[in-house]
Amino acid sequence: MKHFLRIALLLPLVVSGVLAQETTDKIREDAYLVQKEIQIWRTDLASSSRLPIYNCQAVALDSHWFLTAAHCVYPACNGSFSCTVQITLAEGELRKQARVFHSNASQKVFIYPGFFPGQNRISSVDVALIHLNPQEATYSHEAFVEGQWVPISEKEFAAQLKFSPETKAQLNEKRSVLLVSSANLPNSHFTQRIVVPKIRDGVLSYMVSPSKDVYFVSALQHFIAPGFGVRRGNSGGGVFTPNGELVGLVSSLLFAKDGSASFQDDEGKTVLTLRNANAYFLFTGFTGSTLNFIRNKMSYMRTVGALDGYAEPTKKDFQAIIKSVDGKPMAF
Repeated sequence: MKHFLRIALLLPLVVSGVLAQETTDKIREDAYLVQKEIQIWRTDLASSSRLPIYNCQAVALDSHWFLTAAHCVYPACNGSFSCTVQITLAEGELRKQARVFHSNASQKVFIYPGFFPGQNRISSVDVALIHLNPQEATYSHEAFVEGQWVPISEKEFAAQLKFSPETKAQLNEKRSVLLVSSANLPNSHFTQRIVVPKIRDGVLSYMVSPSKDVYFVSALQHFIAPGFGVRRGNSGGGVFTPNGELVGLVSSLLFAKDGSASFQDDEGKTVLTLRNANAYFLFTGFTGSTLNFIRNKMSYMRTVGALDGYAEPTKKDFQAIIKSVDGKPMAF
């Protein structure tokens, strides 16, 4: 029998194998069930063939709205493109997936206006929303039988659900996610650890930052963390507090051949350069612009200010923060 929703704590690899990490923070693993696996592809209306598939993560803000990184959906859903987003709502002994179909005539994917991949200066707005309309989405129901997924009816799925507690737990997460706002936040020290979950094939794993030296850098409009990194396959996933509040999203960062990353202002002028950029984990926070984008679709979104118990201002400038934030990343 296949095992699902196995909780795996991914920790720094100091020697061969995984060593235990000491932390006094209580991790609410159930809070990360809002993390979902998604696949995105262009929809070719002339044939039923699939074009390249993009695998990402998303956060279920509620039962109708999913938050992900703009760079995950941009290649397939931007402009006049029609696309399909497949969301794995739950996967245990049973699996339920929803397909959302986006087009100009029926918009379901909303990318932050003005986002364009390939520029670090706009990676702070690397956000997109996916709307799941129950009346328009297409659902699939499957059971894991003798090592493979077998289609079953919705009625059979409902009847068997009580025998799949993992699937049921994922479907029953109906709590509203609380966003930690970094709007108008000055250079600040984030006072809690951060947790980055990932779900793949029904297996939920997560990484905990090895220290509390996580900073918000106002000039970058990014959070930056030391000795901790998330790489390919986790884009669009959430960055949480141990208690489950959503601090930001896993974004992307462009590196030069020498490993550095440059950040430009609105006019394209380089204002900051981060040396050895792949030694840091930079993630998108919820600034005033990204929060307004989300609230335009979800006026009822629950938020709390970062200064209300999550962060405290620091007098350190960018260079001083970089000196504090020094370490090597690890990957899922």
